[in-house]
Amino acid sequence: MAGVELAAPPIDVSADLSADVSEEPAWPVPQLQQSRPLAGPRLESSFTRSVWSWEPVSDVEASSFAGRFACDFQSFDQDAPWRRAEVLREVLADAQACTWGWSGSGRQRADSPLPGRIYRRSDTVVFVEVVVRVTSYVRAGAVAGADGHPENDGERGEWVEPAGMIGRSCAPPEADSAWAAAQAWWVRMTVPVTRAGEDGRLVVDPGLLSGPAGEQAGER
Repeated sequence: MAGVELAAPPIDVSADLSADVSEEPAWPVPQLQQSRPLAGPRLESSFTRSVWSWEPVSDVEASSFAGRFACDFQSFDQDAPWRRAEVLREVLADAQACTWGWSGSGRQRADSPLPGRIYRRSDTVVFVEVVVRVTSYVRAGAVAGADGHPENDGERGEWVEPAGMIGRSCAPPEADSAWAAAQAWWVRMTVPVTRAGEDGRLVVDPGLLSGPAGEQAGER
């Protein structure tokens, strides 16, 4: 009816205003997850990683590569000390390890690699036990010949690359007028073979041998 005002419902002032307002409601409330910053360099490196780096490494492939590495690692010549570092740098996951295993003096040549036991940690990490024959040398005379040039033609720039070559070796020549072969030994090594992340080529990663024994035997 006209002119009639409806009264507002009364307010209950007797309600307990001291109730705990933090009490959980009867309906679920979505929880917001705290965002974590992304590891920039690590994420970036994963994007640039080669798909080939995840390709499984076969036992034959790992054994062949480990034998090649063992021969170069156990070979050195103080008359050409840079050669060993240059060769090892090309096959190591960490180039800084190219000087490991040699004091910088003496001459030694390794050959006849014999791959043995194989331990596979994953599809792309294989440990190969290799035995190589190592021959040590002692000084026998002057380094240069009568014309002042090294006796080894390879040091004079006359060496020709052989067909089918897949990489350099730092093993010194068996014969050299400046050195005389001494005692030969059989030496055992364990070579950790894996693939490089940037292009998938085979490399040796000494870091895989470090850490507690439990970590070495665990999955990568």
